[in-house]
This record gives sequence, structure tokens and C-alpha cells, in this order.
Amino acid sequence: MKRDRMRIRRGALPAMLCLLVLAAPPACVASPASSQPASATTGPCQTQPTQQAPQQETAAVDPAAMKILLALEKAGEKYRTVQGDLEMTVLLPQLGDSERRTGWVAYQRTSGETGEKIRVHFETLQLGSGPNTRQREDYTFDGRWAVEAKHSVKQLTRWQVAAEGETVEPLRIGKGSFPPLPFGQKAAEVLEYYQAATRPQSEGDPPDADCVKLEARRARRSELHFLTLEMWVDRQTGLPVKIVGTDKDKNTKTVVLKNIKVDVAFAADMFELKAGFGWTVNTQPLPRGGEGEQP
Repeated sequence: MKRDRMRIRRGALPAMLCLLVLAAPPACVASPASSQPASATTGPCQTQPTQQAPQQETAAVDPAAMKILLALEKAGEKYRTVQGDLEMTVLLPQLGDSERRTGWVAYQRTSGETGEKIRVHFETLQLGSGPNTRQREDYTFDGRWAVEAKHSVKQLTRWQVAAEGETVEPLRIGKGSFPPLPFGQKAAEVLEYYQAATRPQSEGDPPDADCVKLEARRARRSELHFLTLEMWVDRQTGLPVKIVGTDKDKNTKTVVLKNIKVDVAFAADMFELKAGFGWTVNTQPLPRGGEGEQP
């Protein structure tokens, strides 16, 4: 089988896996943690079925925006690994609530038979104007297995989302309701789903970074979770330092990346999450016929 062919069940990525950077489900509206795993067939992280690409809207591409998108693309080809601290803020205008998380993210691009890998670690959580508390959670994805570790309740959950010999790329635009995390994104793929524009530097913008704003194309809106995205790209490295996404419910999610390091030599177990003593482990392989296996 071709490694890059997507072959996953609809809705196989659980809602909590969307914590991979922008698509985190707000803790202030999530159900209390329990020993039961999230449903493997529900939740917003559903992979879109293959559709014939509609004719693109004919608006000319802003040359300045294209330059930024090409810088992102080249950075994805240049750096093998990326790691940085992150701060994520979620604003829920319909509920009048918010949350703030801090932690770090590590990313490794596709190499040979290995799919792209990502790990997000959250260390703290603040709900609304409440206290900033320690709440450790880890999320990893290696192209085949999604793993969630909740340290406070000692629960580890694994979801198989691709059969043996296959990988999926849920961070890619149009591959699911993950935000298009701009590590390795192709400019042409971005423009297939979004119209791009830019603007001059303004007060409050990250220094030494250019801003590109992405607006969902009308013909693609039903396929996308985030209808608008703003990304600030460092002029020297071509890597994102800030991302703001607004979803269909008008919730705004902002990620700020700091202390970014590239071509880091990760430990062999960087993308492996293991259960400790007294932990509950839940494993959800692909159903029969999907060539499921145990991790």
C-alpha cells in the first residue's frame, strides 16, 4: 500500500486530540475527566472524505502574502525538527468565558517511512480570571497513533487512525479539522482552501515578523474548521511565532510560540507516551477490516 494514502475511519480522531496546538477543546466547557475514553466515532476532529476540488476563486494572490507562504514552505523543507514554548489562549464569546494554557510543542517532519510527528505538552491551565494551576497533559501523533495522557487522573488513551503501512497527515489543510499548523505547509495547498492577504506591522504584533491573513474560500468553507487564520512569520527563520484562528462558532484561539529551536536532536522517546504505575490504559485500534493492531 502507498504510505501516504489516507485510509482512516471517519471521526477516528477524538475531540481531545484537537489539543494539538490550536484546536484544543476549551477546558471550561469540557466534561469532567473520567476513566472513560473519548468516543472514537464522534467529536470535531473528523477526517473529510475525498472530494473533487471545486474551481478556485479567481482573485489574484497578494504577492506579499505569497512571499510569506513560500517562506513557511521553505522552512518546512529546511528544518528537520522544531521545538518551542507555547502559550495558548481560547476566547469563547458566546459563553463569555476564556482559558489560558502554557507548555511546549515538538515537531518532526516526515522522513522515509516515518510520518510527521508532533507532541504537545501542557503544564498549566487558567480558566477565566481564576488561578493559574498546574494541569499536566500530553498529546502525541505519529501519523498512525494518537495518544493522550492526562496526568491528573492517571489515564492514557491510544487511538489508531491509520492501518499498518499507512500514515495520515491531519495537520494538513483539508485533511481534517485540525488547524493547518504551518510546519511544512505547501503554499499551493494553503491557497487551494484560503485566500491570502497581508498588512503592515501594527502595535502589538510580534517584532521582526510578517503577518499573513487567510480567509476561507466560499467553496471550501464546509470543509474547514477554521474560517480565518492569521499567522505571524519570523523574517529570519520563516517559522510561525503567533497564530490566531477563528472557528465556525466564532471562538478565537491564539497560540504564541517562543524560544523556538530548530534541528533539535530529540530523545528516542520524545513522541512516546507511557503509562505510569496505577494508570488506566485504553486502546482503540481500527475495527476489523481496517487492519487494526495493538501499539
